Amino acid sequence: MNRKYFWTHKNHIPEGIGYGQFTPAHFVWIAASAMFVAVISFVYSISGLADRYTILRTIAAILIIIDVIKLVLIGYSDVKVTEYLPLELCSFAAYFIVIDSIFPENTITPLMLLIVFLPAAIMAVVFPTTQTLPSFNFYTIHQFLYHDLIIAYVISRFISGEIDFSYLGVWISILSTLALAGIVYVIDTVFNRNYMFLRGTEGNPLLEVIWKVTKGGIAYTGGLVCFCIIIIHFFFLLFTCIRLIIF
Repeated sequence: MNRKYFWTHKNHIPEGIGYGQFTPAHFVWIAASAMFVAVISFVYSISGLADRYTILRTIAAILIIIDVIKLVLIGYSDVKVTEYLPLELCSFAAYFIVIDSIFPENTITPLMLLIVFLPAAIMAVVFPTTQTLPSFNFYTIHQFLYHDLIIAYVISRFISGEIDFSYLGVWISILSTLALAGIVYVIDTVFNRNYMFLRGTEGNPLLEVIWKVTKGGIAYTGGLVCFCIIIIHFFFLLFTCIRLIIF
């Protein structure tokens, strides 16, 4: 296990030493993620109400803490922190999780987490943006742990019957996400950034497909929005079927 580049940012990593996409190392990370989510979900399902609140709030706290650590490390890596502000979709998921963990009885954040942020987190594990990094690297570990925590949080609440949803709620969530994306797109355009991948793929294999189909530019952004709406509907149908079977 090469520890030489553990703290190294991707901007300073030599080419050719990344763990790659769908390689043995990547599959190990996916398997570890699945096991992690399964364990957290099981523990949550057999826990009492007070312990469940503790689990939810612990996950929320860890998400914020490790993101702060990441930003501090970036600040000491001769990399522009403004390029890595927590304005990505899964960063917003962490904010929603904080609110949800404090007010777990609310009816807004659970649905958003289930059909918007959960698919995004799963995509981040299957199509990671850290594939050019070594598998044993802080940013690689952060990527998988961060998204694993989001997935575990949402799945735990769902399989315990704590998330209710309707098709009307799906479109409320979609419109809310589009409003959020609109604000971020303005920030991206004004400051020449690419938060939420609205203006570029950052080497993500899945987004590269959308880019090639749409030929880039504003058409890519539109294609990304359409893809997200389709994925949200897919997960809505999937979780509707699962709910009918389980509950």
